[in-house]
Parts: sequence; C-alpha cells; structure tokens
Amino acid sequence: MDNSPQIAPLDHLGYMRLALSLAENSPPKPTNYRVGAVLVDEGTNQILSTGFTLELPGNTHAEQCALRKYSSAKNVPEEAVASVLPTQTVLYTTMEPCQTRSAGNTPCVERILGTISGEDRGIKTVYVGLTLRVAGSDLGIETTNIKTASGVSLDEHQKTLVGSVLDLFAGRPSLKKLSLWDDDGVFEDNITIATGRKQFEPQWYGLQTAFSEIERLHHEVVSAGNPIGMDLKTRYVTKGVSKEQTIESRINIFYDKDTGKITKVQDKWGGELPDSSFKNVSVEQLFNPWWWVHYAEGWAWWLWSFTWDTWWWQAMRNLNSVSVPKMVSVPKNDEEDAKRGNQ
Repeated sequence: MDNSPQIAPLDHLGYMRLALSLAENSPPKPTNYRVGAVLVDEGTNQILSTGFTLELPGNTHAEQCALRKYSSAKNVPEEAVASVLPTQTVLYTTMEPCQTRSAGNTPCVERILGTISGEDRGIKTVYVGLTLRVAGSDLGIETTNIKTASGVSLDEHQKTLVGSVLDLFAGRPSLKKLSLWDDDGVFEDNITIATGRKQFEPQWYGLQTAFSEIERLHHEVVSAGNPIGMDLKTRYVTKGVSKEQTIESRINIFYDKDTGKITKVQDKWGGELPDSSFKNVSVEQLFNPWWWVHYAEGWAWWLWSFTWDTWWWQAMRNLNSVSVPKMVSVPKNDEEDAKRGNQ
C-alpha cells in the first residue's frame, strides 16, 4: 500500500490509532457505527489495506471494505481473497466485527473466517478496540426472541438493549440489566420522569411491588434507529385489589453510540378508554353500582390522557420520581438481588 504511515512492528496502539483516524472518515448515519479497519502483514510490517464504514457503495462495513479493496488490488474475486493474503495477516478494527447482518449481507465475522485457508493463509488474529455487545446470557436477559417488523434488523447490541428493556417491563429487573443504563439515564412515562440511577432503578423494582401479574401480550420493534422504536402491549394486575389493566405503549430506547449505554427510555401510553364504553352493556350492569364505579374509572383514565402533559401533571410526574425511591428499595449487590429472584 503506497504512502503507508510509519508504524513500528507490533505497535498495536499505533495501528489502532490509525484505525480510529480512518473511522473519522465514515459519514455519520443514525443506523451505523463509524468503524475503521487496517489489514496488516505482521511478517513484513506492511499495511495491506484499510477501510471504514460506508467507504464503498452500499451498506458496507469497515472490515468488508478493507478486504474488498485488497482483493480488487490483487485482481481476484472477493471470495478468493484468502489465496492472496500473506501468511501472517492480522486485522485491526475499532469495534468488534458484526455477527449478524440484514438479508443479503455476509457478517464480517464470516468474511474473516472465510479467509482462513489451511494452516498457512488467512486472518487468524483480530485486534479489537471496543466491544459494545454484552452477551444476554451474561446479564441474565430472559427475552431473547426479539420480534421485529418487516424490513427492520437489529444488531447484536441493539438486541441486548431491547431484550433487557422488555425484561424490565415484565417485572424482571436486576442490577446486571440496569448496568446497561447510563448513570444519568432517564425513564419517562405518563406518570413519572425519573432522572438518574437513584430515581429510575426504583421505578423498575417497583413493578414487582405493585403488581401480582405482568403479562406481555405483544411486542414488535418497528425502528432500528436511535431511538429504537417498539410497540408494546402489557396486561397488569394490581396486588391486593386484583384490578386488571392493559396498556398499549410506544417505547423509545435512546442510547449513546460511543458507550452503548441506554440514556433514556420513553413509555408513551396509548391513552385509550379502557372498559368504559356503553357497547354490549346489559341491563343488570346498568343497575350495578360497581359497574358505574368502573365506568367512572374509565372516564378518569381517558381524561387523564389529555391532562398528563400540563404543568400540573408535570409537577406530579416529578413528585412521583422522588416519592417512589422512598418507598421501593433497590438491592445493594448481586447477592441481595439473587435472593429476590432477580438473577
């Protein structure tokens, strides 16, 4: 490669800095990380090729671009690049190579493994600057079957975030899952604005305290951008009084592209009138005082949806974020969390 920078042999930090500088050339895009990659012959300390996200036409990744450019320079098909790679080829990339891609795209992990030809050729060492994907099994994430709308594809880290948030809405919090949140993160719904770890953690643990049953009826990720958008329908049964309520929500999950941490989760309720219309009402119900109580509750809920964003309701939401932490305790460590059945 012409005009290669002078980097000392085995100077991993130097090559990673070069990869970082390449990443800065990647055009910003809400659905992509800006990644840089450097292909090096460790035997001769020669830079063979470089790449960065979206350098080549299409939704191209950094590692993909580096390999494609090298195969083109050697006049061989991309799938035959292994035949022309030096025996001591290594790859530097600022972020771990992807393991899943949308339909029609080969994951970069498969591309790298595909370069290995016998014992002599191929990329057998990959130096990674940053890994954002944390295995769901390590965090105890229970929701792994993420349903997406047609044409929507999540990367591995996004799947981890969505799975953890679905667990939280199902009343399955844990300190490990909440470690995916930024310390200054925000949880916001129609009745609260909880800012910072001391406020948002009790909100999630409070679900276990408030409800005897929580059943997820439906979920579907409708957007893989930032925020990640998801439709959610959940049935709740209040402890003690056995009052049942079904809430349909639009969930927005915001996260920091650099750290991968969740910065905000918005839970926007549908504001429908639950169980309060006169359709299919029997004469017996009309003469039942308890039916009228539930009817009034339904109208109160409906009117609530029109008033929650007023200054008065904003004040109540702020009060909720302060009062809940005083009533709901958060485990101090993983051992205490496990005793509550949250591991």
